[in-house]
Amino acid sequence: MNASILMGLFDSGQLTVARGVREIEAARGRFRVRCDDGTWDDGTWDADVVVNAVNPPPRSVPPAAASLAGSLVAGGLAAPHPAGGLVPADPRLHVVGDLAGGGSFITASIPGVAAQAALAARAALALR
Repeated sequence: MNASILMGLFDSGQLTVARGVREIEAARGRFRVRCDDGTWDDGTWDADVVVNAVNPPPRSVPPAAASLAGSLVAGGLAAPHPAGGLVPADPRLHVVGDLAGGGSFITASIPGVAAQAALAARAALALR
């Protein structure tokens, strides 16, 4: 169903994909998008709405989490998963959200993170 909705938006000209986006700025109540791939004649265009649909590259760690992830791996508490994310090596450790390894490495949904957190909480309580 989502694919047919997206195709309808593409076909009507209401949705487009831009590659090589290098800058987005607010401009006159809209967004000015600058691309380096020659998608548009001057490399810029205006949009009412911009959606970032880029997934992080495999095995990437957000800069704010790099120190934590590094210490978990260095301490033997977690290991990097070949497809991305971290896999706990200690049953007391739970990785929830985008850094959870062992599954598809895509941005987690709020309900998905909530379900993972609930499982982690139950497991933590069971260890008491």
